[in-house]
Amino acid sequence: MPSTQKKQKTDQASKEAEEKALETFLFGDTDGKLWEKTGREIESDVDEDQAEVNEEEAEDEGEEGGDKDQLFFFDSGPGFIAATDSTPMASDIEDSDHDNDHDHDSQDDSDDASQTEDASKVYGYSQKPAWEDTDDSRLQISLQSMNRLKKLRKSEQEDIVSGTEYERRLRKQFAKIYPRPAWATLPSESRKRKNTDEDSDADYFSDDEKLENEDRIDLLKSTYGILEKRGTHQLLSPRFLDIMRLKNANQMAPCNATITSVAFHPNAQVMLTGSLDKTLKLFQIDGKVNPKIQSIHFKDTPIHSAAFHASGDHIIVTGRRKHYYIYDVQSGAVDKCPGIWGREEKSLEKFSMSPCGRYIAFLGNSGNIILVSFLTKQWLANLKMNGVVESVDWSADGNYIFGIGSEGRVYQFDIGQRQCVKQWTDDGQIKATVMRVSPNENFYATGSGSGVVNVYDHSVLKPETLKPAPIKAVGNLTTEVTGIKFSHDSQLMAIASNRSADQFKIVHLPTCSVYSNWPTSGTPLGHVSSFDFSPNSDYLAIGNTKGRVLLYGLKDYAL
Repeated sequence: MPSTQKKQKTDQASKEAEEKALETFLFGDTDGKLWEKTGREIESDVDEDQAEVNEEEAEDEGEEGGDKDQLFFFDSGPGFIAATDSTPMASDIEDSDHDNDHDHDSQDDSDDASQTEDASKVYGYSQKPAWEDTDDSRLQISLQSMNRLKKLRKSEQEDIVSGTEYERRLRKQFAKIYPRPAWATLPSESRKRKNTDEDSDADYFSDDEKLENEDRIDLLKSTYGILEKRGTHQLLSPRFLDIMRLKNANQMAPCNATITSVAFHPNAQVMLTGSLDKTLKLFQIDGKVNPKIQSIHFKDTPIHSAAFHASGDHIIVTGRRKHYYIYDVQSGAVDKCPGIWGREEKSLEKFSMSPCGRYIAFLGNSGNIILVSFLTKQWLANLKMNGVVESVDWSADGNYIFGIGSEGRVYQFDIGQRQCVKQWTDDGQIKATVMRVSPNENFYATGSGSGVVNVYDHSVLKPETLKPAPIKAVGNLTTEVTGIKFSHDSQLMAIASNRSADQFKIVHLPTCSVYSNWPTSGTPLGHVSSFDFSPNSDYLAIGNTKGRVLLYGLKDYAL
């Protein structure tokens, strides 16, 4: 019996100890010993008798008074910092981490800088090669052994050099023979490295070192078009035109008749060609292959004029017919418009599309400019001039249209008011043929039958100006002027005549000087029948009577 009772007491005591341990775990332990045990479950268990002795000692110390500060505590778990200690603030911790990171980065930067400096001294360029041949440093090359190596010597007596030095001198010699072309230099590379030593290979420093930090960041600050940004700020030289011949724009599908229309898509590198063989063709322009996208054949209309809508989704096609066509680029549908209601014109071959895309201006009979809505294809108004309408062009916003008649009078019409608001007489005009307005509306050009092109500035629109004088009369063409086109930034003006071969010139604005270095006597232009600048003026396409479209790249506009 006594042994049984003793066993029951032992079991009861063990149960009470387990319950107390559980209670302490759930509601907290004032002496904090539980937290010392946390995470040490895998260690050997403490002897139960020793644990009971420790508990009794702790109780005795508590009854004797102990520390009154321990009557209340913050249950903060392991790692709790007493209030008496100075608690570090978050900012102090962050500053400490920042200092550590800064020291680490500084050390890395110093290491990188030392490596870069070493690489520059050894290899002649800033970055260490990904792989190097250890035998190069042990090689011994005689610069006097062959005549072709003597040019690498610094003095007549010099003979033996190491393999690494031999490589550096070969690179330097290559840079002298084939210097880096100007078109390969980025606009942001404003700072050019200068050779401070005869042995320095400045051409082989990395592009990243040539770029200023601000220039690198500016490329990521905005989504503004790089080509547009460059074309806006770069001024062209009035003496030299940097131009390069490329593969013919229509080499994949030449035309069998005269090219009557050449036009670039307003938003893409796509070009159209219209020809008297009744075929409209679209090409993807890349300067190398220029693949054909598609072609559309109009059975009853030899194409005399074709142009993109301002959105680029439609193409207007006309010929010497009463009707005209509108081709949907996206769907491939062709819409035939049966002429203009109320008008008796037998030919609608000449027209001009407004930059806003709302109007089509046809050149009608008896001095009438016929205004048609592109949306409804319906007649809107007739704008009357004296004589015969020879050519029309629009202001940049499409609110005004300019026309020149056979009598040499220039008219400015307000589209909203449907009336003439300004007119003047072209200076020295014998027979007017064409008129164009620059995209920035600072220049107005008129062509004549004698080959003279008059260039006016914006002062021509002043109300008090009745007979303005041109700022320059360009007389480099000898036959009737049939075409005038401006570049997108109004710095270049191309003029041409199809009455004689090779009658094509490019004029610099605002100096009005004609480039003498191009075209040359060897430029195969032929009889120029149509031409156009690309939207960013990086391409110039020239069509001729042989059915070819010559393509040239303007390096000043190319990225």
